[in-house]
Amino acid sequence: MLVRLQLTNFRNFQELEFLPFEGFTVVSGPNGSGKSNLLESIYYLGTGYSYRQMHDENLVRWGADFFSIRGEIRQGNRQPIPYILESAYQMTARRKIIKINGKRDLPGKVAAYLPVVIFSPQDLLLIQGPPGLRRRFLDMVVTQVWPQHAADINYYKGVLLQRNNLLRQGIDLSSQMEPWDEQLVAFGSRIISRRLSVLSRLLENVSQVFETLGGSIFLTGAYVSQVFPSSNALPRADEAYCRDLFRTALKNARSLDERLRVTTLGPHRDDLRFFLDGHDARFYCSQGEQRLIALSLKIGQSRILAEERQFEPLILLDDVFSELDAKRRSQVLNEFCAHRQVIATVADYSGDYVDKYQLTPSIVSLHVRSL
Repeated sequence: MLVRLQLTNFRNFQELEFLPFEGFTVVSGPNGSGKSNLLESIYYLGTGYSYRQMHDENLVRWGADFFSIRGEIRQGNRQPIPYILESAYQMTARRKIIKINGKRDLPGKVAAYLPVVIFSPQDLLLIQGPPGLRRRFLDMVVTQVWPQHAADINYYKGVLLQRNNLLRQGIDLSSQMEPWDEQLVAFGSRIISRRLSVLSRLLENVSQVFETLGGSIFLTGAYVSQVFPSSNALPRADEAYCRDLFRTALKNARSLDERLRVTTLGPHRDDLRFFLDGHDARFYCSQGEQRLIALSLKIGQSRILAEERQFEPLILLDDVFSELDAKRRSQVLNEFCAHRQVIATVADYSGDYVDKYQLTPSIVSLHVRSL
């Protein structure tokens, strides 16, 4: 549970302190007042990156040269354990700093302390957008289940950079490439294996949720990678199996890599695909169906985290009610109303509440009595 949030120079906030309630909180205010920025800061605290912006410098308040986010977390039910999470970005040094209880750590490690799931209008990009967004989403879910995944991705990126630097030299470097290939295979096979394991569980939940939300067509998914032979079924998640196939695929692609001077396959090039009745959801589904798939993905993510961590993740609902009809709005509320902590944004709220206070001159936080 998030008990205190402090922002400095984040988006439109010069200074802000937020004391979220336990249970269901509604943050109300006019469009453009910063409601989504508030949820974005909480998501950043729990993941190490933004769900709306690829570049951290764009999160810094205009005229400032840094932003900082500080959150006090309590984890557990009977005797909650306190944690302090801190995220900061410095413009001049182009440096991100993540701290857990005062000690620096990798951005992905915070996911183990503040598991968070965001629902927002941007979720449609999980279906319509580029592969990088889907890889990022899947890796976040994997990291929330296995915190070590963040470190392996970081190591993999470092090895990939060294291998690509060798390829750009354009000379015969076979002897120098072998050690990098082995490291790439070692880290890459672990990444792929974990992705497949989590994706299998995620798709199980997603297909059930999709049907419950009113999807009338069978939903399936696939992990698309040049490491594996083409197939409609998910590959085995066994790490040794992934390692053998990755090593063979990398060897077979060596001549192409040398010609293009870049590593052409691996987990950095993989993708997720979703199908309704066998048709690719990106091209053959309506926007309403795509939105339903994205919503099912996020609900599936929250269920996996609740099963894995034995407590519900923090749920952030960023203006999603305006995107849903009355029936699905009710279904989403029923899914999360019993969670320990949910924070939702709306432009206007006139329902019942227990308590309220002013965050800014235009944003009000309300502790909802009934949904």
